Amino acid sequence: MSDAFATTRCHWIRTDDGLDILIPMCCGAAIGGPAECTCDVPESRIEAAERGRQEAEAQVLRLRGVRDLSLEEQARMWRENKRLRQRIKELETLLAGNAG
Repeated sequence: MSDAFATTRCHWIRTDDGLDILIPMCCGAAIGGPAECTCDVPESRIEAAERGRQEAEAQVLRLRGVRDLSLEEQARMWRENKRLRQRIKELETLLAGNAG
C-alpha cells in the first residue's frame, strides 16, 4: 500500500484533467468541506486563487474609497475657487467704480 493511502491527514489529489479533489480524513473536512479541515492541510490552488481574488477585491474597494474622497475634496476646492473668483470680480468692479 502506498503512503498516499496510508495517511491519517486530509490530502489533495489531482485528476488527469486537472481537477483538485480533497480526500477527507478528519471530521471537519468530511462534514464541512476543505474550509473546515482540522488537519491544516494546505489549501488547494482553487482556494488559494479564491483567497487572492478576495484580497484583490478588498484592495480595489479600499482604493475606490480613497478615490471617492479625493474626488469630493477636488470638487470642494473647485467650488471654493469659483466662489473666490466671483468675489475677486465683485471687488474689481467695486474698485473700478470707486476709481472712476
